[in-house]
Amino acid sequence: MASDTPARWSRFADHAVTGLVVALMARRALELATVIRSGRWSRARLAGLAAGDQPVDRGLRIVCVVPLYLEQDIAADTVRFWHHLAARTTVDQVVFVTTAKEQPGRDPTTPDIVAAELAALGNPERVVHLHCDEVTQFRAAQLNLAVRQTTRPAVATDDSTDDCTDGGAAGRAARTTWIGVYNADSRPADTTFTELAQQIRAEPDTRVFQQLADYVVPDRPGAGAVAAGNAVLQTWWTRSHYFARNTRGARNRSWRATVTPYSTFGHGEFVRRDFLDDIGGFPDFAYADGLLLGWICRLRAEPIGLLASRDDAEVPRTGRDLITQQTAWMRGLLNFGATVAWCRQHGHLRLTDREVAALRAAHATIPVTWGLSTAAVVAGVAVVTAGVARRGPTSGDVLRLVGLLMHPVVPALALPGTGSKPTRLGTRLVGAAMSWPVEGLAFWPAVASHLRRRQQAPAKTPR
Repeated sequence: MASDTPARWSRFADHAVTGLVVALMARRALELATVIRSGRWSRARLAGLAAGDQPVDRGLRIVCVVPLYLEQDIAADTVRFWHHLAARTTVDQVVFVTTAKEQPGRDPTTPDIVAAELAALGNPERVVHLHCDEVTQFRAAQLNLAVRQTTRPAVATDDSTDDCTDGGAAGRAARTTWIGVYNADSRPADTTFTELAQQIRAEPDTRVFQQLADYVVPDRPGAGAVAAGNAVLQTWWTRSHYFARNTRGARNRSWRATVTPYSTFGHGEFVRRDFLDDIGGFPDFAYADGLLLGWICRLRAEPIGLLASRDDAEVPRTGRDLITQQTAWMRGLLNFGATVAWCRQHGHLRLTDREVAALRAAHATIPVTWGLSTAAVVAGVAVVTAGVARRGPTSGDVLRLVGLLMHPVVPALALPGTGSKPTRLGTRLVGAAMSWPVEGLAFWPAVASHLRRRQQAPAKTPR
């Protein structure tokens, strides 16, 4: 009887690992189907757009804000990129916002580089540089400074309150002014602003849009296989999970749509000025203003529109930098509860208690799933290996092991790479296998920091 116990446990372990493999492969199959669907949707949306260098709707005012902090490596290239966009009249104004958090040193600072580059370009009228003297933990102070300084017509004064009514000039300006937020490494596609104008007309009640992102390997020394793999994995997530959640959540006001977890990114997002007025500006009560902004939309039952034009965004160059970035991202995902509390305190909660509870549970599932996925796959490999050592390999062991090892690299097989320089298949496979476990590793320090209520994120994610 006792001798049967190890055999029973062995069979149970085999069945458990088989179930895990089936679940993982089924999930990848669903993701692949969504990636294909998102590609078809994007091509159909973009097929009818005019070229990106055509003027957008002159009834709109589009202001793109680029907050900068310790961006010496790419600041000059960023200024030149946005100057080129502004020169093509696809953007009304570009605002670079540096911060006093960056202290002077022996080398030129980001503010120095931005000012010098703009001077070399002749200080173009529609590309401006602001410096934020307010030193805070989060970048929202930089964003809100740009909004205050560049969209003044939307702000009421004590003697012009009537102008902020629906029929007033300031009210009209608030409804036609859009604030775009980009990171220093963001490179939006030429069609972005034409598509935005088109969707604003098509969805007049939508006050926040998020464009899809393709993640690319930095064209700078130090970027290797880890960066190539992570670029594929992040792009895969955007084209599968984010696309599916956004399209499902924006479809209607059904229960399933309401409790679908998604948000904005913090880059490639566009916000109508009157929405910012309603919520008091970009949120600064916790880390990751991009996530907070989208969550406020969801809790207010506001739709988040989707743009097919891509924002090419860089991934970290090294494994160490990737852990730092992913830990910060995980830490941001844990702030949904703080957003619920803020919305309740400020009267922005439009969902029922039952809907909020379901949405909270859905959001909590995301980082927990990421955190446990690495452990589950490693445990599965260990179980299969132990079984092989005890009784010798079987065909079932081979299939289980192949399934477990294939799960992290399926995106690298399905996507040819991102950006203008697609990477080799071997590099993508190795990179995906190396970068995928970081999601699981990053979860635990993020949870520990969250529970101890320590600083909510690194001061700066290295590039």
